[in-house]
Amino acid sequence: MNNFTAFMERKILPLAMKIEGNDYLSAIKDGFIRIMPFLIIGSFFLLVANLPIPGYSEFIIRHFGEKFISQLNYVLDATYSVMALLVVISTSISLAKRWKLNEISCALISLVSFLIVTPYKLPQENGAVISDVIPTFALGAQGLFLALIITVTSVRLYRLFNHPRLTISMPDSVPPAVANSFSSLIPSFLIVLLFWLARMLFEVTPFGTAQEMIFKVLQAPMMQLGNTLPSQMVAEFFVSFFWFFGLHGDSIVTAIMGPIWRSLTLENMQAMKQGLPPVNIITQQFRDVFLICGGTGFTLAMLLVMLFRAKSKRMREIAKLASPAAIFNINEPIIFGVPIALNPLLFIPFIIVPVVLCVITYSAMAFGWLPLTSGLEIPWTTPIFISGFLICGWKGMLFQAINLAVAMTIYYPFVMTLDKQYLRDENEQEENIVNQDEVVLEYKEGLRNES
Repeated sequence: MNNFTAFMERKILPLAMKIEGNDYLSAIKDGFIRIMPFLIIGSFFLLVANLPIPGYSEFIIRHFGEKFISQLNYVLDATYSVMALLVVISTSISLAKRWKLNEISCALISLVSFLIVTPYKLPQENGAVISDVIPTFALGAQGLFLALIITVTSVRLYRLFNHPRLTISMPDSVPPAVANSFSSLIPSFLIVLLFWLARMLFEVTPFGTAQEMIFKVLQAPMMQLGNTLPSQMVAEFFVSFFWFFGLHGDSIVTAIMGPIWRSLTLENMQAMKQGLPPVNIITQQFRDVFLICGGTGFTLAMLLVMLFRAKSKRMREIAKLASPAAIFNINEPIIFGVPIALNPLLFIPFIIVPVVLCVITYSAMAFGWLPLTSGLEIPWTTPIFISGFLICGWKGMLFQAINLAVAMTIYYPFVMTLDKQYLRDENEQEENIVNQDEVVLEYKEGLRNES
């Protein structure tokens, strides 16, 4: 164990710290976090249109008319269906903040660059082409990776071209808004020119567009790889592993896997919107709803073992203090209070539990025992059972209960072993206090006898 820990500290942790501190990956992560409210709003309307209750659709049609469900999709179209546009704006702002650039200018030039390489035509099945329209697939799941690539490239070029020799300086008497627009004129022109040339280049390739090339060469293979059980098991292992060493494992791993999970989620949502069954097992909700209840490592199970079986004061008090946060899937009080971090005894269950639950949940969905996630975006702080019902109906709640029981079974022997250790320490401490009190009493009694 010590050799394994030393190896990981020497080889893996430096890489993890580089990933966590990487400007591009951090900006992408922050970009997705910033647009989360809009995705949740869109998911609310998706939920209203597809609440997992038998007979619900008939009830809606009978009381609100047949058009009402399609009208609910108006908000969905303005959020999920144009996620790539939201990501362009949000990520460019995050990256501009890190590099201390003009945020508005970076957001606008990134958006313009993305639209330059986006085809304004929609191919039809009969071979005809509708011109002067932007297909939503280019702004949704299929365009997401290209949006990220163009965003980081545009902002990086803006930083490169934002040189005194390439900027137009205006007198101090000119309003700041006007001065900023002129200062970004030449850098923006150069960036637009480069992306225009890039689009012209793609048009002479077999792919035809940048979207098609990125999707076929990069995005589709990554999504296929990310939609597998082994890839998710590896991701869950490293999330827990980094947390064990005190690093924010979710931030490190989701900086890489987040765009893949979001793209898979978006595909499920679009299928559901069209009245088709979801197609992907691995999604963001697969993880949030079934693998990390109570926080990373499914520590809600550990908390319940502590609450109902622990005898040491330390365990019981930590469990009581951590309970309110754990209801909303926040587990830092447990990770650093028990602690789990750098505690060799809890390393094994903290690593094993999410991997085991990943295998169980994936198998249940693959065999049809549990519905695939609907693509509905709910806050990761949604409590257990509520989240399961919203995503997969009553079967989701039942399976969360099964996962909870499995996790408690794995955590139980390790938690009780640690509890016994804490209890022995507390008893020894109390005995020392009693002995000290007896010594003090004997000393005082001796002083009285001498007087």
